Amino acid sequence: MKNILPLILILNFGSLFSQSKENKLELNDTWFGGETENNGKPVIIRGRQHLKNFIDSKQYTEHVEFVWTFETETENGIPTPEENIFMQKVEDALIENLESDLQSVLTIVYTHDGIRSSIFYTKSVPEFLKRINKALSEFKKLPIEISNGKDIEWELYTGILKSYELEPK
Repeated sequence: MKNILPLILILNFGSLFSQSKENKLELNDTWFGGETENNGKPVIIRGRQHLKNFIDSKQYTEHVEFVWTFETETENGIPTPEENIFMQKVEDALIENLESDLQSVLTIVYTHDGIRSSIFYTKSVPEFLKRINKALSEFKKLPIEISNGKDIEWELYTGILKSYELEPK
């Protein structure tokens, strides 16, 4: 007579149906900052250097650039304190709507000569535009121009980092 041994099969259903940990992106919210000068006026930059995992994911293939022209420019080309506070409120609303599920990521912000430029990388420009319309609907008309372009290798971002002798981490 043969002995029949029960076979116990243990499946980890969570790992079968969820994204692997290697593919899950996490945003390191560490920012660098710096200041330089161009034509006698300050250039203020801040950005996220720790985005190599986003570059390597190949999910964020387009950049979107917001260029905000200051309503009241100071002599040195930076915004007034009041406008700077307002611009930060708008940026916070954008981040809340775009980064909550990492649909888009703000990478670099630089301020100089009467403008502030914010560079985002996104998975989908149409979804990005839909979300910014929602985020900006609570504000009056803003002096912003928006442009975008394909940038699979993140050349705009890495080029700016290299100009400050930085590399993506």
